[in-house]
Amino acid sequence: MELPAPLRQGVDSLLEKVPLPALKQAAKKLSERYRAELRDGRLHMAEDMAVKAYLATRLPATYAAVRASVGALTDACPDFQPKSLLDIGAGPGTMLWATAEAWPELEQAVLVEASAAVRKVGQSLAAGAIAVRTNWIAGDATIDLVGLEPADLVSATYVLDEIVPASLPKLIDRLWRLTADSLLIVEPGTPAGWQRILVARSQLIEAGAHVSA
Repeated sequence: MELPAPLRQGVDSLLEKVPLPALKQAAKKLSERYRAELRDGRLHMAEDMAVKAYLATRLPATYAAVRASVGALTDACPDFQPKSLLDIGAGPGTMLWATAEAWPELEQAVLVEASAAVRKVGQSLAAGAIAVRTNWIAGDATIDLVGLEPADLVSATYVLDEIVPASLPKLIDRLWRLTADSLLIVEPGTPAGWQRILVARSQLIEAGAHVSA
């Protein structure tokens, strides 16, 4: 699945003058952190070069997975037309782009992201390209969700793998309480990622959720 043309053009512009050796080194380091599922208190994309490495190497596949998940939700719930999005651990706005494409009627989005470098890039990519009224918030998924308003669609994509397992039940409970209609969770297609999905699924069903997709 191709990135939306405006997003592709924005990424190409950001990467245009980045030295290839530096980009490759940053991509290698980032990939190692993701594969090891490191939870050492440091953000995977705390620095500008790490964000650019993500855009170059991981964004296309991540967008494809997120867009496919959104597609599965639209297939399962064809009448669902969200007006608001709350995305936890938003990265560079991958879910924003996917939902804006799937639901042109989307009006507003709140994107919570801990990394200032990622927020800056996400805002830059979306500026002038996405009409959705967007509010980027600096926040950690495990401690900074107090005060947020519920949204029609709440999403957490590639987030649970960065959270200490003991904190997952509390986070999932918070996500569900913020959900006005649908909650979408996307995790890597690994055994560990699948196990996290199963754990979240069980907790949500116990809380009264109905699995749609």
